[in-house]
Amino acid sequence: MWNLGSNPNAKRMAEVVKFYNKLPKGPAPAPAKPTNPIARYRAAFFDGDNASGKPFIHLAIVIVIFGYSLEYQHLKAHH
Repeated sequence: MWNLGSNPNAKRMAEVVKFYNKLPKGPAPAPAKPTNPIARYRAAFFDGDNASGKPFIHLAIVIVIFGYSLEYQHLKAHH
């Protein structure tokens, strides 16, 4: 029922303080470096301060190379 011995808000606050005392202190550890090629590409061109438009240029180059490789046999037959 009623807790007449102490203020219930003080007990709740003590629980909050106990919780926060258990949390790690200091700066967060540095994130691990990516190991696979896609994650490294993402870290290099998409994440953080490194974000740029270079992936669009890379995509355009890949599309041109892929399109040429599809048409190569067709173009070879006409020469």
